Amino acid sequence: MKNVQQAEINFRGHIPALDGVRGIAIVTVLLSHFLMRGYFVNERTYYIVQNGWMGVDLFFVLSGFLITGILLDSREKPGYFSGFYRRRVLRIFPLYYFAVLVTWLTVILIENAPERLQGYDSFAWFFTFTPNIAMGLKNDWLWHSQVFNLNHLWSLAVEEQFYILWPLVVYFMPKRGLAILCLVLLAMGTGLRNMTDHVVGTELSVAAYTLPFCRMDGLAVGAFVATALRLGWLQSLPYKFWIARILFCWSGWEIVHIFLNGTEHRLYTLSPILFACLLFLALSPDPRGLTRRVCENYFLQHLGKYSYGLYVFHHMFEYAWKRGFGDWLMVSGWNPVLAQTTYILLAFCGTYLLARISWALIERPFLKLKKRSKDFS
Repeated sequence: MKNVQQAEINFRGHIPALDGVRGIAIVTVLLSHFLMRGYFVNERTYYIVQNGWMGVDLFFVLSGFLITGILLDSREKPGYFSGFYRRRVLRIFPLYYFAVLVTWLTVILIENAPERLQGYDSFAWFFTFTPNIAMGLKNDWLWHSQVFNLNHLWSLAVEEQFYILWPLVVYFMPKRGLAILCLVLLAMGTGLRNMTDHVVGTELSVAAYTLPFCRMDGLAVGAFVATALRLGWLQSLPYKFWIARILFCWSGWEIVHIFLNGTEHRLYTLSPILFACLLFLALSPDPRGLTRRVCENYFLQHLGKYSYGLYVFHHMFEYAWKRGFGDWLMVSGWNPVLAQTTYILLAFCGTYLLARISWALIERPFLKLKKRSKDFS
């Protein structure tokens, strides 16, 4: 019988720890967007605490890992392309288009402000999964509605653009070449963002944050882990989990150093490295491993199950949370810590309720069709 050190790393099929990784990602994103500047006396403290937005990078890493693994495991099977795109459509489109249509109809019929929906603010960008391109060309966030906020859907657009091209890359490239390409894309990330800043004439531009080629390093590092595991590279590496721990600590230290001294584009390459190490440690064959035990926590797995709805609704209803109780808490005279904590809890409860309703009425019916295609993502 193999001992823990000899046991194989499980990287195929449904892996409970990865549901927990999703849970970590959505918790950090929610906490980041549920912080209100008015509750913080010190702007620097707010900036540092608010950096939970990096959970989006964790979603990118996880998506790159899962999607690349599915593609590699199915590229010799019939229906490689049609099956993949069918499953992605069933998973992403229903809730995404529900949110987009509700917001579009609200602007047209309730707010009666169609003049807002022109140029880069046109909803044609959302209907074609390209709002991130509009943000990049405008070099600013989009604004349409006083009721709903859809700016966070830029990350879903990046993933959809990845889904369009990546199946072709995986299908035609040998695994070794694919792994090398992933490392090249990771190495190019910071340079591409700096180049984008130079072109638009703005440092730390919105364009460099949202354009797809500027965020490929996160997707690529996840894809590298999936490919390297199937090549056996990581399994044969001596002290592989200790190397992952060291890389995790090093990248984490560098990220903290950047937070304390401002920000720079290198951050968006370091965070995928940090999260790739987290993902790899979560795959440990040792059930007693700290990272795996944390990621297999029931609460995190539960949130991971509903993470898509939580992500879509948490920012979409930002104005509702602020007007419903955020503004009142701001002037209530409560202790800032108590007021901020109350806001987080109330906003989370509202978002969670919407996510559960979405799961029952929108997502689950389509997921039943998706399961027939044996998609484990």
